[in-house]
Amino acid sequence: MDIDKKIIVSDYDKTFYISDEDIEKNKIAVADFESLGNMFIIATGRSFFDFKNKANTYKIQYNYVILNHGATIIDKNDNVLYNFPIENKIIPKIKNELHIENTIEHFCCSKLESRVNFEHTDLTKIRVKYNTKEEAMNVNEVLNNKFSDYINSYIITNSAVEIICNKANKSNAIRLLTAMFNIDNKNVYTIGDGYSDIAMIKDFNGYCMANSVEELKQIAIKEYNSVSELIRDVIGKESVK
Repeated sequence: MDIDKKIIVSDYDKTFYISDEDIEKNKIAVADFESLGNMFIIATGRSFFDFKNKANTYKIQYNYVILNHGATIIDKNDNVLYNFPIENKIIPKIKNELHIENTIEHFCCSKLESRVNFEHTDLTKIRVKYNTKEEAMNVNEVLNNKFSDYINSYIITNSAVEIICNKANKSNAIRLLTAMFNIDNKNVYTIGDGYSDIAMIKDFNGYCMANSVEELKQIAIKEYNSVSELIRDVIGKESVK
């Protein structure tokens, strides 16, 4: 077991990126963290091309990326290590509960495609945005009650629902990566702001952003205003040893 190597796993939207100024500070902190032999991982709800557009725009350096809330894992060279699609047989039933006619927008994602339709096989994620938070919460509750044997459904922002395979979440994805590198879970630090971050905040050294949902604040060790602050704290602990 690699007893010295540490991993920091950060959500992207409203966490690693909250402004152009902050992401530049985060990038500098990541470079310092990685220079010590550690690993930095992004864990995002974004699909492949949605994330890659941001990574290219901001020139983000990372070792691995967990996409689609944990359903897909790629390395820095865009090689897919793991992908967990929603079972094809349940898609029509899910679609029926989404009431697409009442939505503002909807789209599906596959392993590396960010915009496909419901007829595409092996969907990795489904995103549906409603007019109100109440509509989204009602649909989210129905989905998780009816189809929990197949899916995990999350509230995203105020009025959107995103659905992935129930075998997948950010925490499970992190465990797959730590097993690959034989890293002790006590050396894993996580930070996020939303509902799909809850599992990884619970299961590892979990932190949250100051603007996080209340459920995350209740379980996080500490709140931060910037990912760079967490990285500096972890580097500080490392230098003491």
